[in-house]
This record gives sequence, structure tokens and C-alpha cells, in this order.
Amino acid sequence: MLNSGVELITLSAGLNYEPTFVSTDKRVPAGAPTSLGYWQIGEIQQYGFAKGPIFKVGFLDVSSVSATHVKIWGITNKNNDAPIFPLTYFTLNPEVTVYLKKFIFCDAFGVEAVETDYNVIGYKKAAVPLAW
Repeated sequence: MLNSGVELITLSAGLNYEPTFVSTDKRVPAGAPTSLGYWQIGEIQQYGFAKGPIFKVGFLDVSSVSATHVKIWGITNKNNDAPIFPLTYFTLNPEVTVYLKKFIFCDAFGVEAVETDYNVIGYKKAAVPLAW
């Protein structure tokens, strides 16, 4: 049960799916610390309905992608230092278990390539876990 999701969503390259705290406290200025608010999965909007993070990514169909690699960030990767996977890796291992921040298609050096024809899904939990 630890590796099962309650919701599947279609993912897009380059979007930030990091859990983000949204303050609803009107008594303090924007950006000030508060405990009144909620967590959403996504930097600019809530992706999917389940409130838990994306914990597994499935690269179902990347056969039409012209890029040769995929760069994947976990939620605690704060800079550009993230692992680069060759796309051939996903022919045998289509799923990566990671609390996802974002991913991009790129070349072997990490230079981003814009792709539009692929099928990547994210598995989500029902709620934010107590510990990452």
C-alpha cells in the first residue's frame, strides 16, 4: 500500500509540481510566516484533486520525443543540480519513485528541449504525509 496512489494525473514538462503552502491569513502581510493556510500540489495552481504530492512518475510513451534525456528534480532539489536520465532507461523502467518537483526533456548536458508529443503520468497520494 505504500506504493499505491489514489489519483493519476497527466504531467507536463517544465511545470513545478512541488507542494506549496498557500496562506489564508489576512491578518499578516503576504509572505509573513503563519500557520493559517493549506497545501496545494503545484506552484501556481492545484494539479489534480488529491491533496498529496506526486510520489511516482510513469513515462508511458516517450517514443515521439526527439530529446535524448530527461532531467528530474525531487522536492528538495533547490538548484539546477538534478540527475539526468537517458530516455532508453525508461524502456525497461517506465516508473521513477520520487516526490516530484518537476522534470524536463533535455540533451546529455541538460540543455532543455521543447517537446509536445509524450505521455507522462503522476501518481498522487490522498494527503500530504507527515514526513517526506
